[in-house]
Amino acid sequence: MHRTMPPEQRTKQREPTSFSIGFRGKDGVVANCKALNLSIAGMLLDYEGADLDIGASIDVCASFKGWEEEIPAVVVHCNSNCIGVMFCKLQPDLYRAATRSMRSDHLSINSRTLVSFVA
Repeated sequence: MHRTMPPEQRTKQREPTSFSIGFRGKDGVVANCKALNLSIAGMLLDYEGADLDIGASIDVCASFKGWEEEIPAVVVHCNSNCIGVMFCKLQPDLYRAATRSMRSDHLSINSRTLVSFVA
């Protein structure tokens, strides 16, 4: 099943990524998944868990080499293997931390190698 919040309009450039990240839904449990792309406005997550409702509020739990943050976001896309989230506020710090972490570790962004793990 493919669902998207209308109209989904991306206004910020997306960076392909491959790192672990978590999100906390209304049940309070942190689900671990992989970020497939990222912009300062949102991200696409590789997630094969339960369907999330479009418009549902979540907290993205990010951790990169000493930088940690729980970022409020809204689900704008959900299908059987991924969800798209839009941050409630632009997140240049997350974007910088994630892209700097990938570049400094010299990992291929297209690989399935994990860069960071959020517990």
